[in-house]
Amino acid sequence: MPGSQTVSAPNSYTMAPQTPVGRLEFALLIVILLIFSEGILPRLVSSDQSSDGSPLLRYLWLPVYAVAFAGMLWKVKDIARVSLRLPFLLGLIAVCAVSFTWSIEPGLTQRRSLAIFMTTIAGLYLGTRYSWQTMLRAIALTWFIIALSSFFTGLLSPSFGRMQEVHVGAWQGLFYEKNQLGGMMARAALFGAFLIIMDRKYRGYWASLVLLSSGLVVLSTSMTALLGLILGLGVLGLGAWMKRGMLTGLATLWVGVLMIAAGLAVLIFAPELVFQLLGRDMTLTGRTDIWIALVDYIEQRPLFGYGYGAFWSPDSDPGNWVRETLQWDAPTAHNGWFEVTLALGLVGLVLLILDFLLTVIRAVLASIGTWTGILALGYCAQFFLFSLSESTSLQQNSIIWVLYVAIAAKLAMRPRGVAMIKPAQPSRRAVVRTLAPV
Repeated sequence: MPGSQTVSAPNSYTMAPQTPVGRLEFALLIVILLIFSEGILPRLVSSDQSSDGSPLLRYLWLPVYAVAFAGMLWKVKDIARVSLRLPFLLGLIAVCAVSFTWSIEPGLTQRRSLAIFMTTIAGLYLGTRYSWQTMLRAIALTWFIIALSSFFTGLLSPSFGRMQEVHVGAWQGLFYEKNQLGGMMARAALFGAFLIIMDRKYRGYWASLVLLSSGLVVLSTSMTALLGLILGLGVLGLGAWMKRGMLTGLATLWVGVLMIAAGLAVLIFAPELVFQLLGRDMTLTGRTDIWIALVDYIEQRPLFGYGYGAFWSPDSDPGNWVRETLQWDAPTAHNGWFEVTLALGLVGLVLLILDFLLTVIRAVLASIGTWTGILALGYCAQFFLFSLSESTSLQQNSIIWVLYVAIAAKLAMRPRGVAMIKPAQPSRRAVVRTLAPV
């Protein structure tokens, strides 16, 4: 088809021999991504939803950080080169690192700042060390393992794999609650669908991943996850349609802009219609109550916030006051942008917004000549959607942040780090080839 994907020229930056050591490294990568997914170990060893709430979990993270640090030393030049093209991300992590100086819980902020630094390093290493193909295969395989584990957990152990107190019967798999499972599976479906197009060798496996993950989204009963699934696949489908030709692409882009404008108009002027269609109330299951309560506390420390990871600690006076006001043990702000503002103030919020916009702009530019740019756009769209109702932005020990940083790093490497598209030859049938292997 016109605009088919071809392989960029192999070079030492993306290529590596298929040796036993290389396969062992790939297996280690899968293990580390599984740990970052929080879909295997945390609930088995801790009842605390905090990523470092259990002392055992904190010790389990140490070898992961050691591997990430070793990778940083190994690829220090590549990571430094890419990091210079991510100035807002560097600024954001720097503010996290120094926020203990004004934090209401300095010790906790120091520990969690180290965690978000190492999580970011893991994302930079993932993006600079591996080709798109190897990185995406590893991510998709990780989610395949999580999807299978969650499916059999929900099927064979309903008392553990399904919600029992709130949202009774909704599938949660190995996660703490249904929205976590649904959100992860929506992202898994996006990557699986992309690999169906781009990785013909294993497209049967990726098709199975899409079906399984989509089914788990439905079983989770998470409306946000369902919207994320539709949004991710929609962006991917729209991008594939635009590759049919310039006129088709321009027409699709114009229609897309009109639809987005119409959707925003309805959301602004008649939001009740949207919530009725979604079967949700205007408070988004109490989330707006949290946000209203948090505005006062943001105004008290508007510039730098309360320190990274400190606001919701058990000993936090403002956090406990919010819980007392809401009469609910709220663990987070349930909004990524509010969460960053609480932690790092308007300085942190502006840096996150600028970094996100830079990543989106690079994804748009990359999508003109690459398929991977379209995938990046789909992930950014999901990242933004989920950040509106979940505290997923700038979260330590989270695969969501690892992948965001890895994709941002890949886009910053363009054009050498992005496989380009070569126009199809009119005299023969275009063939979709896989990306350069590592």
